[in-house]
Amino acid sequence: MTRNARVYFQNAVYHVTTKGNNRQNVLKGSRDKETFLNCLGKFKARFGFKLYALVLMDNHLHLLIQADSKINISKIMHAISLSYSVKFRKKYGYSGYVWQGRFKSNVIDDDMYILRCIEYIHNNPVRAGLVSKAEDYPWSSYHIYNGSQEKMNRQIQLLIDRFTG
Repeated sequence: MTRNARVYFQNAVYHVTTKGNNRQNVLKGSRDKETFLNCLGKFKARFGFKLYALVLMDNHLHLLIQADSKINISKIMHAISLSYSVKFRKKYGYSGYVWQGRFKSNVIDDDMYILRCIEYIHNNPVRAGLVSKAEDYPWSSYHIYNGSQEKMNRQIQLLIDRFTG
């Protein structure tokens, strides 16, 4: 059975999620998360998309991305996912799929919805019971929005210029 083709919109904002295969942890610790951020930064520089929000959890991630008209979201996510998967397989001697199926994406077409989506992304670690407040989780872009860079993971601090328009 074939899968439905994705519909792309020029300059659309997408809430993207992807999960580890079989709900496995694919961002197992700080080093893995830093590796993923490096892949993300590399392809942000290459493709020029805008990244408005992110959170990296152990077994999944959320991104709020705006792709311009030159490249679609599938090419961006394919490049990021493949790049990270190669590194993950090599590090852990892993074979098989790293990510579970295709990434999920929802088009965000309303400014208020964008703000609610950013809040949703940043509160993911709170809902998961990892922290009591979003500001206590170092692997999200929350600190960019509230100006508390001293609590932000150092790798995200180094990549901050890559996250903004």
